[in-house]
Amino acid sequence: MSSPRGPYRKSERRRAEILQAALDAYATSDAGGPTLKAIAQRLDITESALLYHFGSRDDLFWAIIRARDEADRFRPDDRMLDTEDFRRLGEMIVHNASTPGLVRLFLEQAVADASPSHPAHDYMRQRYARFAAGLAAGLRDAKGLSDEQADWFARILIAAADGLQIQWLLDPGLDMRSDLNRLADLALTLAATATA
Repeated sequence: MSSPRGPYRKSERRRAEILQAALDAYATSDAGGPTLKAIAQRLDITESALLYHFGSRDDLFWAIIRARDEADRFRPDDRMLDTEDFRRLGEMIVHNASTPGLVRLFLEQAVADASPSHPAHDYMRQRYARFAAGLAAGLRDAKGLSDEQADWFARILIAAADGLQIQWLLDPGLDMRSDLNRLADLALTLAATATA
């Protein structure tokens, strides 16, 4: 199959340029995140031209989040654990701390997405489901947890990670990785005691 030509190819290339500029803007912003105007200025275009390629602000914001998932390679279906510890999950938390604007964007959009009419509702439901399934599979493989324990623990760790990121936005001195590791150690100790 031949690659797209003409206006479609130019439009796809422009969308990719906009997404990269937006990721760069968010990666270097504070927790407030960049404005659409600031992203547009990076490309020397207007805000209207920026949104033209995505349809709406929400569509642009979710395209940014999906692009971040791809760029960071922390896709929802990745195995989050190795056979020894929670290193990958901790790495993701540390990485997120380097991009406070993206953390805030993600959390704000995740709340907005709770409405079934939100354009990213299905994406976010599937993202959480795949993320939890991958984490649970890693827990079963690496820690020998039962299906029920692994599923529960995966949900709790994801909820804790999201909650810690909210607290970190309010207090950047919070050590999210340490708190998450302590929670994981405690929960695994309790799980081992329950099955002994």
